[in-house]
Amino acid sequence: MIKTANKNGPVILIPKDVSFIFPFGYAYLAGYLIKKGEKVVILFRPNKSSDFKKFVEQIIEMKPALVGFGTIYPDLYPIKELIGLLNKAGRNFPVVIGGQMVTPTPEFAVKITGADFGVIGEGEIILDKLVKALHQDKDAHQVKGLVINENGMISFTGQGDFIKDMSKLPKIPYDLFPSNKWLNIGRYYVGKAQPHWRYNDKVIAIHGGRGCPFNCNFCYHHSMPRYRSINDMFEGVKELIEKYNANMLYFADDLVLATPTRAKELTRAIRQLGKKIEYSVSCRFDILDRLSDEMLCEMKKTGCRIFGLGIESGSQRILDIIDKRITTEQIIKGMRRLKDVGILPSVSIMVGQYTETLEDVQKSIDLMLETLAYDKNAFYAFTITTPFPGTQLYGIALEKKIIKDHLDFYKKFDSEKGIIGLSVNLSAMSNEEVIAMHKKIKSVYLKRKRELIGKKVVAVEVIRYFVYRVYNKIAKKLVDRLPEKQPFKLIKKIYHESHNAVQFLFDKLRLYLLDVK
Repeated sequence: MIKTANKNGPVILIPKDVSFIFPFGYAYLAGYLIKKGEKVVILFRPNKSSDFKKFVEQIIEMKPALVGFGTIYPDLYPIKELIGLLNKAGRNFPVVIGGQMVTPTPEFAVKITGADFGVIGEGEIILDKLVKALHQDKDAHQVKGLVINENGMISFTGQGDFIKDMSKLPKIPYDLFPSNKWLNIGRYYVGKAQPHWRYNDKVIAIHGGRGCPFNCNFCYHHSMPRYRSINDMFEGVKELIEKYNANMLYFADDLVLATPTRAKELTRAIRQLGKKIEYSVSCRFDILDRLSDEMLCEMKKTGCRIFGLGIESGSQRILDIIDKRITTEQIIKGMRRLKDVGILPSVSIMVGQYTETLEDVQKSIDLMLETLAYDKNAFYAFTITTPFPGTQLYGIALEKKIIKDHLDFYKKFDSEKGIIGLSVNLSAMSNEEVIAMHKKIKSVYLKRKRELIGKKVVAVEVIRYFVYRVYNKIAKKLVDRLPEKQPFKLIKKIYHESHNAVQFLFDKLRLYLLDVK
Protein backbone atom coordinates (compact mmCIF):
# COMPACT_ATOMS: atom_id res chain seq x y z
CA MET A 1 0.00 0.00 0.00
CA ILE A 2 1.33 3.41 -1.00
CA LYS A 3 1.59 5.82 1.95
CA THR A 4 2.89 9.29 2.70
CA ALA A 5 5.25 10.12 5.57
CA ASN A 6 3.81 13.64 5.73
CA LYS A 7 0.12 13.15 6.48
CA ASN A 8 -0.35 16.77 7.50
CA GLY A 9 1.80 18.25 4.77
CA PRO A 10 0.53 20.36 1.88
CA VAL A 11 -0.51 19.17 -1.54
CA ILE A 12 2.00 20.63 -3.98
CA LEU A 13 0.76 21.13 -7.54
CA ILE A 14 3.41 21.84 -10.16
CA PRO A 15 2.38 23.48 -13.43
CA LYS A 16 4.91 24.55 -16.02
CA ASP A 17 5.89 28.19 -15.89
CA VAL A 18 3.02 30.34 -17.17
CA SER A 19 3.77 32.41 -20.27
CA PHE A 20 0.48 32.77 -22.05
CA ILE A 21 -2.53 30.77 -20.89
CA PHE A 22 -3.79 30.80 -17.33
CA PRO A 23 -3.45 27.20 -15.95
CA PHE A 24 -7.13 26.41 -15.45
CA GLY A 25 -6.59 22.70 -14.84
CA TYR A 26 -4.38 23.35 -11.82
CA ALA A 27 -6.57 26.24 -10.68
CA TYR A 28 -9.70 24.07 -10.58
CA LEU A 29 -7.81 21.35 -8.69
CA ALA A 30 -6.42 23.84 -6.19
CA GLY A 31 -9.77 25.55 -5.70
CA TYR A 32 -11.56 22.26 -5.13
CA LEU A 33 -8.97 20.99 -2.63
CA ILE A 34 -8.96 24.28 -0.73
CA LYS A 35 -12.77 24.16 -0.53
CA LYS A 36 -12.40 20.68 0.98
CA GLY A 37 -10.05 21.99 3.64
CA GLU A 38 -6.67 21.06 2.16
CA LYS A 39 -3.54 23.17 2.18
CA VAL A 40 -2.37 23.69 -1.41
CA VAL A 41 0.92 25.12 -2.66
CA ILE A 42 1.58 26.03 -6.30
CA LEU A 43 5.18 25.74 -7.47
CA PHE A 44 6.07 26.57 -11.06
CA ARG A 45 8.29 24.06 -12.82
CA PRO A 46 11.56 25.64 -14.05
CA ASN A 47 11.95 26.00 -17.78
CA LYS A 48 15.54 24.73 -17.71
CA SER A 49 16.45 21.24 -16.56
CA SER A 50 19.64 22.70 -15.08
CA ASP A 51 17.42 24.30 -12.42
CA PHE A 52 15.63 21.04 -11.55
CA LYS A 53 18.00 19.93 -8.76
CA LYS A 54 17.49 23.12 -6.74
CA PHE A 55 13.74 22.90 -7.42
CA VAL A 56 13.62 19.32 -6.10
CA GLU A 57 15.40 20.41 -2.91
CA GLN A 58 12.71 23.04 -2.42
CA ILE A 59 9.97 20.41 -2.76
CA ILE A 60 11.63 18.01 -0.30
CA GLU A 61 12.03 20.78 2.31
CA MET A 62 8.28 21.51 2.22
CA LYS A 63 7.45 17.93 3.31
CA PRO A 64 4.38 17.52 1.10
CA ALA A 65 1.70 14.91 1.60
CA LEU A 66 1.48 14.55 -2.16
CA VAL A 67 2.99 16.13 -5.28
CA GLY A 68 0.96 16.45 -8.46
CA PHE A 69 1.94 17.01 -12.08
CA GLY A 70 -0.30 17.26 -15.07
CA THR A 71 -0.72 18.77 -18.51
CA ILE A 72 -0.25 17.63 -22.10
CA TYR A 73 1.83 14.82 -23.60
CA PRO A 74 5.17 16.61 -24.20
CA ASP A 75 5.52 17.17 -20.47
CA LEU A 76 6.09 13.47 -19.84
CA TYR A 77 9.77 14.17 -20.52
CA PRO A 78 10.50 16.81 -17.83
CA ILE A 79 8.13 15.15 -15.35
CA LYS A 80 10.00 11.85 -15.69
CA GLU A 81 13.25 13.71 -15.02
CA LEU A 82 11.84 15.50 -11.96
CA ILE A 83 10.40 12.32 -10.45
CA GLY A 84 13.77 10.63 -10.96
CA LEU A 85 15.50 13.46 -9.09
CA LEU A 86 12.89 13.30 -6.31
CA ASN A 87 13.60 9.58 -5.95
CA LYS A 88 17.34 10.22 -5.69
CA ALA A 89 16.63 12.86 -3.04
CA GLY A 90 14.83 10.20 -0.99
CA ARG A 91 11.22 11.32 -1.36
CA ASN A 92 8.85 9.88 1.26
CA PHE A 93 5.61 11.00 -0.37
CA PRO A 94 3.75 9.80 -3.45
CA VAL A 95 3.53 11.51 -6.84
CA VAL A 96 0.35 11.72 -8.91
CA ILE A 97 0.07 12.70 -12.57
CA GLY A 98 -2.99 13.59 -14.62
CA GLY A 99 -4.34 15.40 -17.64
CA GLN A 100 -4.22 14.63 -21.34
CA MET A 101 -0.92 12.84 -21.00
CA VAL A 102 -2.45 10.25 -18.67
CA THR A 103 -6.10 9.52 -19.49
CA PRO A 104 -5.50 8.01 -22.98
CA THR A 105 -2.49 5.93 -21.87
CA PRO A 106 -2.65 5.60 -18.06
CA GLU A 107 -0.52 2.48 -17.59
CA PHE A 108 2.20 3.73 -19.90
CA ALA A 109 2.21 7.24 -18.38
CA VAL A 110 2.80 6.08 -14.79
CA LYS A 111 5.38 3.49 -15.82
CA ILE A 112 7.45 5.82 -18.03
CA THR A 113 7.45 8.66 -15.48
CA GLY A 114 7.72 6.56 -12.34
CA ALA A 115 4.64 8.17 -10.80
CA ASP A 116 2.74 6.31 -8.06
CA PHE A 117 -0.73 7.34 -9.21
CA GLY A 118 -2.36 8.47 -12.42
CA VAL A 119 -5.75 10.20 -12.54
CA ILE A 120 -8.02 8.99 -15.32
CA GLY A 121 -10.48 11.65 -16.45
CA GLU A 122 -11.37 14.74 -14.43
CA GLY A 123 -9.23 15.20 -11.37
CA GLU A 124 -11.05 17.33 -8.80
CA ILE A 125 -13.11 14.71 -6.97
CA ILE A 126 -10.60 11.91 -7.56
CA LEU A 127 -7.64 13.90 -6.25
CA ASP A 128 -9.56 15.03 -3.17
CA LYS A 129 -10.46 11.42 -2.32
CA LEU A 130 -6.86 10.32 -2.89
CA VAL A 131 -5.52 13.01 -0.54
CA LYS A 132 -8.08 12.06 2.10
CA ALA A 133 -7.03 8.40 1.83
CA LEU A 134 -3.37 9.34 2.29
CA HIS A 135 -4.21 11.50 5.32
CA GLN A 136 -6.02 8.56 6.93
CA ASP A 137 -3.56 5.82 5.91
CA LYS A 138 -6.25 4.14 3.83
CA ASP A 139 -5.68 2.00 0.76
CA ALA A 140 -5.90 4.13 -2.42
CA HIS A 141 -7.53 1.21 -4.22
CA GLN A 142 -10.81 2.39 -2.71
CA VAL A 143 -10.58 5.60 -4.74
CA LYS A 144 -12.24 5.26 -8.13
CA GLY A 145 -10.57 6.82 -11.17
CA LEU A 146 -6.94 5.88 -10.49
CA VAL A 147 -4.21 3.84 -12.09
CA ILE A 148 -1.83 2.71 -9.34
CA ASN A 149 1.83 1.87 -9.84
CA GLU A 150 3.22 -0.22 -6.98
CA ASN A 151 6.78 -1.17 -7.81
CA GLY A 152 5.88 -1.66 -11.47
CA MET A 153 2.69 -3.60 -10.71
CA ILE A 154 -0.20 -1.75 -12.33
CA SER A 155 -3.80 -1.79 -11.15
CA PHE A 156 -6.93 0.18 -12.01
CA THR A 157 -9.60 1.23 -9.54
CA GLY A 158 -12.50 1.68 -11.97
CA GLN A 159 -14.46 4.64 -13.34
CA GLY A 160 -14.04 7.87 -11.41
CA ASP A 161 -16.62 10.50 -10.59
CA PHE A 162 -17.73 12.79 -13.39
CA ILE A 163 -18.61 16.44 -12.79
CA LYS A 164 -21.91 16.94 -14.59
CA ASP A 165 -22.79 20.39 -13.28
CA MET A 166 -20.02 22.90 -13.98
CA SER A 167 -21.56 25.37 -11.53
CA LYS A 168 -20.53 23.02 -8.72
CA LEU A 169 -16.88 23.79 -9.32
CA PRO A 170 -15.40 26.37 -6.93
CA LYS A 171 -14.34 29.85 -7.90
CA ILE A 172 -10.96 30.06 -9.57
CA PRO A 173 -8.27 30.95 -6.97
CA TYR A 174 -6.46 33.47 -9.18
CA ASP A 175 -4.43 34.69 -6.20
CA LEU A 176 -2.54 31.39 -6.01
CA PHE A 177 -0.96 32.20 -9.35
CA PRO A 178 1.13 35.40 -9.25
CA SER A 179 -0.42 37.94 -11.58
CA ASN A 180 2.95 38.74 -13.16
CA LYS A 181 2.85 35.16 -14.51
CA TRP A 182 -0.47 35.39 -16.37
CA LEU A 183 -1.95 38.90 -16.39
CA ASN A 184 0.29 40.68 -18.91
CA ILE A 185 -0.41 38.44 -21.88
CA GLY A 186 0.43 41.12 -24.43
CA ARG A 187 4.09 41.05 -23.52
CA TYR A 188 4.34 37.45 -24.70
CA TYR A 189 3.68 38.70 -28.24
CA VAL A 190 6.27 41.44 -28.43
CA GLY A 191 8.26 40.90 -31.61
CA LYS A 192 5.45 39.06 -33.38
CA ALA A 193 3.93 41.11 -36.19
CA GLN A 194 0.31 41.05 -35.14
CA PRO A 195 -2.07 43.72 -33.82
CA HIS A 196 -4.21 41.37 -31.75
CA TRP A 197 -2.45 41.65 -28.41
CA ARG A 198 -0.93 44.83 -27.01
CA TYR A 199 1.83 45.42 -24.57
CA ASN A 200 -0.37 47.03 -21.96
CA ASP A 201 -3.07 44.33 -22.09
CA LYS A 202 -4.01 43.01 -18.67
CA VAL A 203 -6.06 39.93 -19.33
CA ILE A 204 -8.42 37.94 -17.12
CA ALA A 205 -8.86 34.43 -18.53
CA ILE A 206 -12.33 32.91 -18.07
CA HIS A 207 -13.40 29.32 -18.56
CA GLY A 208 -16.80 28.37 -19.96
CA GLY A 209 -17.03 24.59 -20.10
CA ARG A 210 -15.44 21.22 -20.70
CA GLY A 211 -15.50 18.66 -23.44
CA CYS A 212 -16.43 19.12 -27.07
CA PRO A 213 -19.35 18.04 -29.27
CA PHE A 214 -17.12 17.69 -32.32
CA ASN A 215 -14.78 14.92 -33.36
CA CYS A 216 -11.79 16.32 -35.24
CA ASN A 217 -9.29 13.54 -35.91
CA PHE A 218 -6.30 15.35 -34.37
CA CYS A 219 -7.99 16.38 -31.13
CA TYR A 220 -8.42 14.51 -27.89
CA HIS A 221 -11.53 14.84 -25.72
CA HIS A 222 -12.51 12.32 -23.11
CA SER A 223 -16.00 13.67 -22.46
CA MET A 224 -19.06 15.25 -24.01
CA PRO A 225 -19.52 18.98 -23.53
CA ARG A 226 -20.79 20.59 -20.38
CA TYR A 227 -21.47 24.30 -20.43
CA ARG A 228 -21.23 26.87 -17.70
CA SER A 229 -24.05 29.34 -18.00
CA ILE A 230 -23.00 32.81 -19.07
CA ASN A 231 -24.30 34.20 -15.76
CA ASP A 232 -22.18 31.67 -13.86
CA MET A 233 -19.12 32.54 -15.95
CA PHE A 234 -19.49 36.24 -15.16
CA GLU A 235 -19.96 35.85 -11.42
CA GLY A 236 -17.22 37.93 -9.80
CA VAL A 237 -15.74 39.09 -13.14
CA LYS A 238 -16.40 42.77 -12.40
CA GLU A 239 -14.51 42.47 -9.12
CA LEU A 240 -11.62 40.71 -10.88
CA ILE A 241 -11.40 43.49 -13.47
CA GLU A 242 -11.21 46.08 -10.70
CA LYS A 243 -8.76 44.09 -8.60
CA TYR A 244 -6.26 43.52 -11.42
CA ASN A 245 -7.03 46.73 -13.34
CA ALA A 246 -7.75 44.51 -16.36
CA ASN A 247 -8.72 45.82 -19.80
CA MET A 248 -9.27 42.48 -21.54
CA LEU A 249 -11.16 39.22 -21.04
CA TYR A 250 -10.00 36.00 -22.65
CA PHE A 251 -12.58 33.21 -22.95
CA ALA A 252 -10.32 30.21 -22.89
CA ASP A 253 -12.45 27.43 -24.38
CA ASP A 254 -14.40 26.62 -27.53
CA LEU A 255 -17.82 26.51 -25.89
CA VAL A 256 -18.48 30.14 -25.05
CA LEU A 257 -20.01 30.71 -28.52
CA ALA A 258 -21.44 27.22 -28.94
CA THR A 259 -24.78 28.68 -30.03
CA PRO A 260 -26.07 32.08 -31.23
CA THR A 261 -28.07 32.24 -28.00
CA ARG A 262 -24.89 32.07 -25.92
CA ALA A 263 -23.35 34.79 -28.09
CA LYS A 264 -26.35 37.01 -27.34
CA GLU A 265 -26.11 36.24 -23.62
CA LEU A 266 -22.38 37.00 -23.72
CA THR A 267 -22.81 40.48 -25.17
CA ARG A 268 -25.58 41.21 -22.67
CA ALA A 269 -23.32 40.15 -19.79
CA ILE A 270 -20.47 42.31 -21.13
CA ARG A 271 -22.76 45.36 -21.24
CA GLN A 272 -23.99 44.68 -17.71
CA LEU A 273 -20.43 44.94 -16.41
CA GLY A 274 -20.76 48.68 -16.88
CA LYS A 275 -17.07 48.91 -17.69
CA LYS A 276 -15.16 49.45 -20.90
CA ILE A 277 -13.56 46.10 -21.62
CA GLU A 278 -12.32 44.22 -24.68
CA TYR A 279 -12.41 40.47 -25.10
CA SER A 280 -11.22 37.49 -27.12
CA VAL A 281 -13.26 34.40 -28.00
CA SER A 282 -12.65 31.06 -29.68
CA CYS A 283 -15.08 29.86 -32.29
CA ARG A 284 -15.64 27.55 -35.27
CA PHE A 285 -16.39 28.66 -38.81
CA ASP A 286 -19.69 26.76 -38.89
CA ILE A 287 -20.78 28.50 -35.69
CA LEU A 288 -19.56 31.85 -37.04
CA ASP A 289 -21.73 31.16 -40.08
CA ARG A 290 -24.76 31.00 -37.77
CA LEU A 291 -24.02 34.35 -36.12
CA SER A 292 -25.90 37.17 -37.82
CA ASP A 293 -24.19 40.33 -39.06
CA GLU A 294 -26.11 42.18 -36.35
CA MET A 295 -24.68 39.89 -33.69
CA LEU A 296 -21.11 40.36 -34.96
CA CYS A 297 -21.65 44.14 -34.91
CA GLU A 298 -22.97 43.87 -31.36
CA MET A 299 -19.91 41.85 -30.35
CA LYS A 300 -17.63 44.46 -31.85
CA LYS A 301 -19.53 47.27 -30.09
CA THR A 302 -19.23 45.49 -26.74
CA GLY A 303 -15.46 45.15 -27.17
CA CYS A 304 -14.77 41.91 -29.06
CA ARG A 305 -11.26 42.30 -30.42
CA ILE A 306 -10.20 38.76 -31.40
CA PHE A 307 -11.80 35.64 -32.88
CA GLY A 308 -9.66 32.53 -32.55
CA LEU A 309 -10.49 30.00 -35.30
CA GLY A 310 -9.08 26.76 -36.65
CA ILE A 311 -8.84 26.67 -40.44
CA GLU A 312 -6.60 23.56 -40.43
CA SER A 313 -6.57 23.22 -44.24
CA GLY A 314 -7.51 24.99 -47.46
CA SER A 315 -8.27 21.63 -49.07
CA GLN A 316 -11.87 20.48 -48.80
CA ARG A 317 -10.70 16.89 -49.09
CA ILE A 318 -8.52 17.28 -45.99
CA LEU A 319 -11.23 19.16 -44.08
CA ASP A 320 -13.55 16.21 -44.70
CA ILE A 321 -10.90 13.72 -43.56
CA ILE A 322 -10.41 15.74 -40.36
CA ASP A 323 -14.20 15.69 -39.91
CA LYS A 324 -14.03 19.45 -39.45
CA ARG A 325 -17.61 19.86 -40.74
CA ILE A 326 -16.83 23.14 -42.46
CA THR A 327 -16.23 24.19 -46.05
CA THR A 328 -13.58 26.37 -47.62
CA GLU A 329 -16.41 28.68 -48.66
CA GLN A 330 -17.39 29.11 -45.01
CA ILE A 331 -13.79 29.91 -44.12
CA ILE A 332 -13.43 32.62 -46.78
CA LYS A 333 -16.88 34.06 -46.00
CA GLY A 334 -16.18 34.06 -42.26
CA MET A 335 -12.83 35.82 -42.64
CA ARG A 336 -14.45 38.51 -44.82
CA ARG A 337 -17.28 39.05 -42.34
CA LEU A 338 -14.84 39.52 -39.46
CA LYS A 339 -12.84 42.02 -41.49
CA ASP A 340 -15.98 43.95 -42.42
CA VAL A 341 -17.03 44.32 -38.80
CA GLY A 342 -13.51 45.09 -37.52
CA ILE A 343 -12.79 41.96 -35.46
CA LEU A 344 -9.28 40.52 -35.76
CA PRO A 345 -9.04 36.82 -36.72
CA SER A 346 -6.33 34.60 -35.26
CA VAL A 347 -6.27 31.34 -37.21
CA SER A 348 -4.31 28.12 -37.56
CA ILE A 349 -3.33 25.77 -40.38
CA MET A 350 -1.88 22.27 -40.10
CA VAL A 351 0.57 20.59 -42.43
CA GLY A 352 0.95 16.81 -42.66
CA GLN A 353 -2.62 15.64 -42.10
CA TYR A 354 -3.62 12.08 -42.88
CA THR A 355 -3.12 11.39 -46.64
CA GLU A 356 -2.29 15.07 -47.28
CA THR A 357 -0.43 15.76 -50.54
CA LEU A 358 1.68 18.61 -51.86
CA GLU A 359 -1.39 19.76 -53.79
CA ASP A 360 -3.45 19.88 -50.60
CA VAL A 361 -0.87 22.06 -48.85
CA GLN A 362 -0.78 24.35 -51.89
CA LYS A 363 -4.53 24.81 -51.51
CA SER A 364 -3.92 25.90 -47.92
CA ILE A 365 -1.37 28.43 -49.17
CA ASP A 366 -3.80 29.70 -51.80
CA LEU A 367 -6.61 30.10 -49.26
CA MET A 368 -4.29 31.90 -46.88
CA LEU A 369 -3.19 34.35 -49.56
CA GLU A 370 -6.79 34.98 -50.58
CA THR A 371 -7.80 35.86 -47.03
CA LEU A 372 -4.72 38.01 -46.46
CA ALA A 373 -5.51 40.00 -49.59
CA TYR A 374 -8.78 40.94 -47.94
CA ASP A 375 -7.45 41.34 -44.42
CA LYS A 376 -3.75 42.07 -43.96
CA ASN A 377 -4.18 41.94 -40.18
CA ALA A 378 -5.26 38.30 -40.05
CA PHE A 379 -2.78 36.39 -37.88
CA TYR A 380 -1.80 32.86 -38.94
CA ALA A 381 -0.09 30.11 -36.96
CA PHE A 382 1.21 26.90 -38.55
CA THR A 383 1.82 23.46 -37.05
CA ILE A 384 2.87 20.04 -38.23
CA THR A 385 0.24 17.40 -37.48
CA THR A 386 1.12 15.14 -34.55
CA PRO A 387 -1.08 12.08 -33.75
CA PHE A 388 -1.17 12.37 -29.97
CA PRO A 389 -2.50 9.46 -27.88
CA GLY A 390 -6.28 9.35 -27.60
CA THR A 391 -6.88 10.91 -31.01
CA GLN A 392 -8.27 9.22 -34.13
CA LEU A 393 -4.96 9.87 -35.85
CA TYR A 394 -3.11 7.95 -33.14
CA GLY A 395 -5.42 4.99 -33.70
CA ILE A 396 -4.68 5.13 -37.43
CA ALA A 397 -0.94 5.24 -36.78
CA LEU A 398 -1.20 2.14 -34.58
CA GLU A 399 -3.48 0.32 -37.04
CA LYS A 400 -1.15 0.98 -39.95
CA LYS A 401 1.86 0.07 -37.80
CA ILE A 402 3.47 3.45 -38.38
CA ILE A 403 4.05 3.31 -34.63
CA LYS A 404 4.34 0.00 -32.77
CA ASP A 405 3.05 1.06 -29.37
CA HIS A 406 3.05 3.89 -26.83
CA LEU A 407 6.75 3.49 -26.11
CA ASP A 408 7.58 3.73 -29.80
CA PHE A 409 5.68 7.02 -30.07
CA TYR A 410 7.28 8.29 -26.89
CA LYS A 411 10.73 7.66 -28.38
CA LYS A 412 9.84 9.24 -31.71
CA PHE A 413 8.35 12.35 -30.19
CA ASP A 414 11.03 14.99 -29.78
CA SER A 415 10.20 17.09 -26.74
CA GLU A 416 12.54 19.84 -27.83
CA LYS A 417 10.71 20.32 -31.09
CA GLY A 418 7.28 19.64 -29.64
CA ILE A 419 4.37 20.23 -31.96
CA ILE A 420 6.45 22.03 -34.57
CA GLY A 421 8.55 18.95 -35.16
CA LEU A 422 7.68 15.88 -37.22
CA SER A 423 7.46 12.76 -35.08
CA VAL A 424 5.00 10.56 -37.00
CA ASN A 425 4.12 11.10 -40.66
CA LEU A 426 0.60 10.08 -41.73
CA SER A 427 0.56 12.16 -44.90
CA ALA A 428 1.14 11.09 -48.50
CA MET A 429 4.32 13.19 -48.48
CA SER A 430 7.81 12.19 -47.48
CA ASN A 431 9.20 13.47 -44.17
CA GLU A 432 11.36 15.92 -46.09
CA GLU A 433 8.36 17.18 -48.07
CA VAL A 434 6.25 17.71 -44.91
CA ILE A 435 8.99 19.77 -43.28
CA ALA A 436 9.65 21.67 -46.53
CA MET A 437 5.95 22.51 -47.01
CA HIS A 438 5.66 23.64 -43.40
CA LYS A 439 8.60 25.97 -43.97
CA LYS A 440 7.15 27.10 -47.28
CA ILE A 441 3.72 28.09 -45.96
CA LYS A 442 5.35 30.00 -43.11
CA SER A 443 7.77 31.82 -45.39
CA VAL A 444 5.06 32.66 -47.94
CA TYR A 445 2.92 34.02 -45.13
CA LEU A 446 5.69 36.14 -43.60
CA LYS A 447 6.80 37.51 -46.96
CA ARG A 448 3.27 38.44 -48.02
CA LYS A 449 2.51 39.82 -44.55
CA ARG A 450 5.52 42.15 -44.69
CA GLU A 451 4.48 43.34 -48.14
CA LEU A 452 0.93 44.06 -47.01
CA ILE A 453 1.65 45.78 -43.70
CA GLY A 454 4.42 47.88 -45.21
CA LYS A 455 8.02 48.77 -44.38
CA LYS A 456 7.06 51.30 -41.70
CA VAL A 457 5.20 48.71 -39.61
CA VAL A 458 8.00 46.18 -40.06
CA ALA A 459 10.53 48.79 -38.88
CA VAL A 460 8.38 49.63 -35.84
CA GLU A 461 8.10 45.92 -34.92
CA VAL A 462 11.88 45.38 -35.28
CA ILE A 463 12.75 48.42 -33.15
CA ARG A 464 10.05 47.54 -30.62
CA TYR A 465 11.43 44.04 -30.17
CA PHE A 466 15.03 45.28 -29.94
CA VAL A 467 14.06 47.75 -27.20
CA TYR A 468 12.19 44.97 -25.38
CA ARG A 469 15.19 42.61 -25.50
CA VAL A 470 17.59 45.29 -24.24
CA TYR A 471 15.13 46.25 -21.49
CA ASN A 472 14.86 42.64 -20.28
CA LYS A 473 18.63 42.10 -20.30
CA ILE A 474 19.32 45.23 -18.27
CA ALA A 475 16.46 44.39 -15.90
CA LYS A 476 17.69 40.83 -15.34
CA LYS A 477 21.37 41.64 -14.94
CA LEU A 478 21.18 44.97 -13.12
CA VAL A 479 17.92 46.70 -12.22
CA ASP A 480 16.03 43.78 -10.65
CA ARG A 481 19.08 42.94 -8.53
CA LEU A 482 19.03 46.30 -6.78
CA PRO A 483 18.10 46.24 -3.07
CA GLU A 484 14.45 46.52 -2.05
CA LYS A 485 14.90 49.88 -0.35
CA GLN A 486 14.96 53.52 -1.31
CA PRO A 487 16.22 55.02 -3.55
CA PHE A 488 16.67 51.73 -5.42
CA LYS A 489 12.96 50.88 -5.32
CA LEU A 490 12.26 54.23 -6.98
CA ILE A 491 14.90 53.56 -9.64
CA LYS A 492 13.28 50.18 -10.38
CA LYS A 493 9.84 51.74 -10.64
CA ILE A 494 11.02 54.51 -12.98
CA TYR A 495 12.91 52.03 -15.17
CA HIS A 496 9.98 49.62 -15.63
CA GLU A 497 7.31 52.29 -16.01
CA SER A 498 9.40 54.21 -18.56
CA HIS A 499 9.75 51.11 -20.69
CA ASN A 500 6.03 50.39 -20.41
CA ALA A 501 5.29 53.92 -21.62
CA VAL A 502 7.65 53.48 -24.60
CA GLN A 503 6.03 50.16 -25.57
CA PHE A 504 2.59 51.77 -25.28
CA LEU A 505 3.65 54.42 -27.79
CA PHE A 506 5.02 51.72 -30.11
CA ASP A 507 1.64 50.00 -29.92
CA LYS A 508 -0.27 53.17 -30.75
CA LEU A 509 1.99 53.86 -33.72
CA ARG A 510 1.78 50.36 -35.23
CA LEU A 511 -1.99 50.16 -34.74
CA TYR A 512 -2.35 53.53 -36.45
CA LEU A 513 -0.20 52.38 -39.37
CA LEU A 514 -2.19 49.14 -39.60
CA ASP A 515 -5.50 51.04 -39.46
CA VAL A 516 -6.69 49.00 -36.49
CA LYS A 517 -9.33 50.69 -34.37
